Amino acid sequence: MIVSERTFQGVGGAELFYRRATPLEAPAKGVIIAVHGHGDHSGGLVNMCEALVQGGYLVYSADSRGHGHSPGIRGFIRSWDEYLGDLHRFRELVVSENPQLPLFIIGHSMGGVISADYVLKHASGVSGLILIAPAISYEMTTFEKWLIRLLGKLRPQLTIQKSGSVEGLTQDPDMMAKLQSDPLRHSTVTPGLGLGLSQAIPRLMKQAHSFQLPLLLQFGREDKTTPPEKLEQFLQAVGSQDKKSYAYSTMRHRPFDDLGRDHFLSDLIGWLEQHTPTAEHAKKTDV
Repeated sequence: MIVSERTFQGVGGAELFYRRATPLEAPAKGVIIAVHGHGDHSGGLVNMCEALVQGGYLVYSADSRGHGHSPGIRGFIRSWDEYLGDLHRFRELVVSENPQLPLFIIGHSMGGVISADYVLKHASGVSGLILIAPAISYEMTTFEKWLIRLLGKLRPQLTIQKSGSVEGLTQDPDMMAKLQSDPLRHSTVTPGLGLGLSQAIPRLMKQAHSFQLPLLLQFGREDKTTPPEKLEQFLQAVGSQDKKSYAYSTMRHRPFDDLGRDHFLSDLIGWLEQHTPTAEHAKKTDV
């Protein structure tokens, strides 16, 4: 595959970093926007992106503001709308460069919340949404919610180091080592980010019936970050008639980096192929 690195202008003029991975041989049959989770960056999705490109898809992945190569205080947003606005501008760029290709959006963890919240208002022109261990099921105590609301207004930029280890992300020792030594990863959260998440997650659960796009949900049963039971409840509430889930019994929060990921990637690409119009179908539609 051919990988190019560029920037685009996000909300407020922020120059946000992104990668574009292109298949080497046949023309791409679809284009994918991949949205990473909290503390991660576009390079952290490399195993998944490589498989998608090998499957014939063109993949764009950006570093969210405050993450990776993009500017901003680590883990901070002034408003949740910054994430949504950045994704919208990124989508406009992707579509302008690939107007004839079907568009899919993939979101992992917090990126799943951003992606799902985005398509609630901007589903038109999106062929399908894939949520991988979305943080929709992340739960806060009543005290945490109160504290986040308070600090979100008084000290939104206060930096807090989130606890947790890479062992909760994958069982693959090689991937654990890579994640642990990755200088672009961080574990910083701020009240500003917490406030945005605390508002977005209930909104998604409440409006799940409004989802009409084809939806794929993939998660690991051993994921302690996003409880599987809540994800299944969300899927049941989704209004789309075209929805599918795959649960992997031994996988954790990053199934694309876990042992047995070939199975996960095969399911993902298989679903995409089922929802990607063929060239023949596209010609009939144009007529």
